[in-house]
Amino acid sequence: MTRRFRAPFLPGDGERVQLDAEVSHHLLRVTLVPRGEAVILFDGLGAECDGRLVDSDGELAVVVATSPARRVSALAPRVMVMGLTRKPAWDLSLRLATELGMTELRPFVARRSVAQGDHLDRWERITAEAARQCGRADTPVLRPVAPLRAQLAGLHGHRLVLTPGSGPARPAEADEALCLLLGPEGGLAPDELALAAEAGFQAASLGRWTLRADTAVAVALARYAPS
Repeated sequence: MTRRFRAPFLPGDGERVQLDAEVSHHLLRVTLVPRGEAVILFDGLGAECDGRLVDSDGELAVVVATSPARRVSALAPRVMVMGLTRKPAWDLSLRLATELGMTELRPFVARRSVAQGDHLDRWERITAEAARQCGRADTPVLRPVAPLRAQLAGLHGHRLVLTPGSGPARPAEADEALCLLLGPEGGLAPDELALAAEAGFQAASLGRWTLRADTAVAVALARYAPS
């Protein structure tokens, strides 16, 4: 299987690009790609090209493109609005959302959130690595942390808020815009559920049991967001 690496831009056929320090370290020191081996470059925006490792400039890998850039099929809009959780669950949720096709992630500090703060740089590294691993040529758009009302603004399509005790809802169609709203540990507070209803969200179930926050993300994506 040809290894995939994110490039700062996709060069033209026969042109070279120098990869950044973190990606170069993974290519040269972790996966130990030998000079001359074929790789795939992607730009995180939905395009990719074939390439070949030709050199290293100090600690930075240099790859030559061996094909023109090609667009990868665009995914239908898939937005997940998530209440911040503790770091291990949050990091796993980011990876799951990326691997299972979400196109935009909107975090907020919920009433029951224990975690605080905005760590976009680290979160973007997690989603970029998940995209590389799973074969996506794009990465989800990561919005800065904002209040729930702001994160719910402007959403359209099939909108579901996942909360215990609700009935089942239909999954999105493959080409249908979808928005999922999930709470942190402890779930969403009554006023947050009221905001969701005001924004056109339908309550939907994740089954009969109360799930961990990261498990809820996995079940929600598998049940309601077909790729």
